Amino acid sequence: MQEKISLAGDLGSGKSTVSSLLVGRLGAEYYSTGAIVREIAERRGMSVVELNIYMETHPEIDREIDDGLRRLSDDRRGMIIDSRMAWHFTSGTFRVYLSCDMSVSACRIMCAGRKGDCADRLDDMIEQVRARRESERKRYHEKYGVNIKDLANYDLIVDTTYATPEQVAAAVADGFEIWRHDHAYRAALICPARLSYPDDPADGDEVQRRADILDEGGNIPPVSVQELDGEFYVVAEPESALAYSLSDRTFVPCKLLSGAPSGSFVKMKNSL
Repeated sequence: MQEKISLAGDLGSGKSTVSSLLVGRLGAEYYSTGAIVREIAERRGMSVVELNIYMETHPEIDREIDDGLRRLSDDRRGMIIDSRMAWHFTSGTFRVYLSCDMSVSACRIMCAGRKGDCADRLDDMIEQVRARRESERKRYHEKYGVNIKDLANYDLIVDTTYATPEQVAAAVADGFEIWRHDHAYRAALICPARLSYPDDPADGDEVQRRADILDEGGNIPPVSVQELDGEFYVVAEPESALAYSLSDRTFVPCKLLSGAPSGSFVKMKNSL
């Protein structure tokens, strides 16, 4: 491996864990700006939330991190770069975004118990996650003129909400292998229970027929989704999306469309 994977994503989406698995699977080097930020926060006696707010008016910290990412463009080693801005600063990477439901993100962060990430109640942690997401979105937009939450920036989106780190790492590695031979590759892999479906009765017989095709190793019509505020909405071929769920698949392969969804949508109940 000589190409690089830049891994961005939501807080608590599992970037560090997935990066570690990819390093072992692909024999790559690991580079993490998140670890650098936590080290800076600890050195200054701040929480990560406090440092993110501080960085809004102190660009010298961002410059230090950004210069390091730029230098990686000329590094000949294969790398997994765990960073929200590597897709922008490090040229030629396979650009991956890990998405996760905010409440699940907050639970994961609380369980991880990392320095600078602390709260006694889940509701408080959810508010911290929301504040950090907004602070980062604002800072990167004002500083670089980019929206790190715009999923059109990425080659592959993987939803980690109801997937194990091993499943996510395997999906990224598989996508990376396709991308290495075709740099036009774009895909989104979303967990069925994360999707919002049109509030119209689906054709149950058609869902079953497509599920049977999947079980036999065949292909079914592709699912199209639109994203808004971190949620994914099925706008074409809901029967295919439901067929993947009926076949007990971890992910629904989707095509991400631009624009905002319209109409009424519902989510399926999830037992997790």
